[in-house]
Amino acid sequence: MSSLTLEHSVPVTFVTLTPGIQTISVLQDVATSVIKCISSEGHPTPSITWYLDRKTISNDTNHVDITSRSSSETTGGVTTSTLAITPTVEDHGSTIYCNVSNGYGQIISNRRINLDVLVFPSRPTVQHKSVIISDTITVILNSTVSLECNSSGNPKPNISWILSNRSVINNTAIEVTLDNRVNTDVITCRATSALQPTYGAIIPTYNTTDLLINILYSPSIPTCSIGDTLITEYTIRAIKNKPLNINCTSKSNPPPTSYSWTLPGGIKQDGQQLTISRVLLEGPYTLDVNNVMNSTFSPQVITGHANSIFTLDILFPVAVHNIENKTVLRNQTLSVTCPVTLGNPPETSFTWIHVDTSHTVGRDQGLLLPNMQTTHEGFYKCQANNTMTPTGCCVLPAYDETMFYVDVQYAANITRFYATGFENVPNITVNESQTVILQCDSDGDPLASMLLINNTRGENDLIRGNYYNTISASISHARCEYDMGIYQCRANNTHNKIQQVREIEIKIRCAPRSSPFMPATPKVWTKTNSSVTLTYTIVAYPPPSSSSAFVWRKKVNEEWFIVNATRRLHIQISQDRLQTNLSILQVQEDDFTNYTVKVNNDIGTTEQTFVILANEQPAIPEHFRVSEDPVTDNTVIVEWKPGFNGGENQWFVIGYKQETGNNWTYKTIFEDITRTAIEGLVAGSSYQFKMYAENSVGRSDKTIVLTLATRAKADNGSTSPVGAAVGGAVGGTFVIVICIVLWKCRNTFTLKRNADAGAPYDDLFKGQANVSAVNTSSEYEECRVESQQRDQYETLAETSFHAYSAISNGGSEEIRVLNRVSEASDNDNAVKKDNKIYVNLVLSTTDN
Repeated sequence: MSSLTLEHSVPVTFVTLTPGIQTISVLQDVATSVIKCISSEGHPTPSITWYLDRKTISNDTNHVDITSRSSSETTGGVTTSTLAITPTVEDHGSTIYCNVSNGYGQIISNRRINLDVLVFPSRPTVQHKSVIISDTITVILNSTVSLECNSSGNPKPNISWILSNRSVINNTAIEVTLDNRVNTDVITCRATSALQPTYGAIIPTYNTTDLLINILYSPSIPTCSIGDTLITEYTIRAIKNKPLNINCTSKSNPPPTSYSWTLPGGIKQDGQQLTISRVLLEGPYTLDVNNVMNSTFSPQVITGHANSIFTLDILFPVAVHNIENKTVLRNQTLSVTCPVTLGNPPETSFTWIHVDTSHTVGRDQGLLLPNMQTTHEGFYKCQANNTMTPTGCCVLPAYDETMFYVDVQYAANITRFYATGFENVPNITVNESQTVILQCDSDGDPLASMLLINNTRGENDLIRGNYYNTISASISHARCEYDMGIYQCRANNTHNKIQQVREIEIKIRCAPRSSPFMPATPKVWTKTNSSVTLTYTIVAYPPPSSSSAFVWRKKVNEEWFIVNATRRLHIQISQDRLQTNLSILQVQEDDFTNYTVKVNNDIGTTEQTFVILANEQPAIPEHFRVSEDPVTDNTVIVEWKPGFNGGENQWFVIGYKQETGNNWTYKTIFEDITRTAIEGLVAGSSYQFKMYAENSVGRSDKTIVLTLATRAKADNGSTSPVGAAVGGAVGGTFVIVICIVLWKCRNTFTLKRNADAGAPYDDLFKGQANVSAVNTSSEYEECRVESQQRDQYETLAETSFHAYSAISNGGSEEIRVLNRVSEASDNDNAVKKDNKIYVNLVLSTTDN
């Protein structure tokens, strides 16, 4: 007999997470088993899975499965799971939840429990200005130190400071002033907190850090003694040249690193004891005591310092200082003072002796000897005496002396200055290449400084100089350029208020020649309309007799012409007739050429050549215009006349653009030509043209702007019969309006002479609405279209409009009307009269 077993499946429907609080506080590293997950009744038996979410709630797949830390039991289809965990710091802030499943669906707990992990206070760290410091610091006495104590834990610990006097400061940061002159001090930082777990009693906790402070202070004032006697006063009596020993001590933390003595005159000696082998100087004597304090904080290294100063009262004999040798002028008074350093005691007596004669000449400290003569020269001696009486010793007499020389002197005087063969003659004349010997004698003590000077042109050229009473010099092969002029003998010594001077003038006969001291400038560069001066300076004797001896010439077309003075050309000759100038005002193009000047005297002639060269930017090209050659639909011919090239090779730059455009196209012409074709233009378009010249110096001004239109293409591809007009070089800038009148409409035109009529086609002037035509002398002044025919030919008239800027030097805005008669082909539509075409050209001003 068989049996059948039926299994009834019950899916889980809910889950309960306990305890029923949002957050549970637990102790760090302490096991707890208070969190439970209870399923609803289910069959098969429900299973429970635990998860720890470290703040990744939005992504369950990243949660940590902690089911292994749980234990489960099932009663009546209900499963209860208990989670046993030991929390760490990393678990703080995490959430715990559970998942229930029995194979027929799963349910996640709708609640989550947050873990609050309680942490004991960490050992406090002490900081200074946000930097952690060690448990031992070193500071300077009376300094203030800012300290901050920090400790971590959950909940956050409370910070307090316990000072060495047991006082308590409840604050994280403190400032401590260390004003006790002790070597060390201790303060304590304490961190406290109360841990309150959800299930358990409050646990008070704390942690501390002791800070050892080493207090540094500088040396105390030194105490000194001589032998066993303490020095209470800082003045010590001592015998000069006798030994002296002084011993000193000082207290500091750290102990003094150096004892340094500074003796008078900057002499140094180290050590606690000062040893003077021979007392020589009174003082002051300074003892400096130093130590080096290494602080933990800035400034980290400080030098401590203390000092003592004392002086010596020294007994010593009088000292006589050296007297420099004396110089006195003849018949003057000798005045000398015996320089001494008074001894101790200071009472002193003096004696003056003339050594050469052994005579005593004075007994005061000062010596006065009037009316000195050369026989009074010689050595003199000063003796000084004083008497010392040191304590506990006998009387000690002492003296000192010094010796010096007296020199009796007088001023220098020139006794004679002459040229050999010309005694007692102040002015001499010699031939070129002749030798001249100059001689000068003088008297004086000390020996005179004597100079022979070529004073020509005031240049003071030294021929020869020495310190003897006689001086001479030879001028060999005398040269007119360098040796002619005034020569001086100069003599003086230290006693001359004014230098002694004698003069001889030497003249050398010679033909004119260029001065080497003011050489001519053979090449001169300038610009047109500026001024230039050619200067020629000569040396000659005798000088040219008159102005006719100077002749300037100018080279014109390979021929030389004498230059005469005009309002623009000035010729000057200096008063001494040794220099001539040619000045040219407002230099013109034909002034850029060669020049010569010829000068003569009774002996000969000289000639100098000059050239004036241009060095400037070129002149603006002239007669810039459109050629008479036909204007095609894409090409025009422009012509010009080159202006002055500025003395350099020049080239030409032509700019053009469509009248309505903004960008210019430039074409550079390096060849020496005066016309060129502008190609690649657009048919039936209005263009503007301008140009300028350029060389290595710069560029000229730009010409005025010419405006014209290329011919338009007809429908069959042939060129439209509408032509172009060219503005001429007239005063002001003009626009040329071309009115081409078709022959079949000539009966509808009224041709008449009206002196006051304006331009009939002002509407054709693009942007020229304010420009009016003026009177003309032509038979055909005005072209008028009847109203019924105006619209028919308006487009043609606009196509025929060409504006040209006329080449002008500027000035008045005069406007003229020019009539031009030109030949036309049979198929050209124009007004004909006597087989000629009359095209009315109206010139008007236009902007560049």
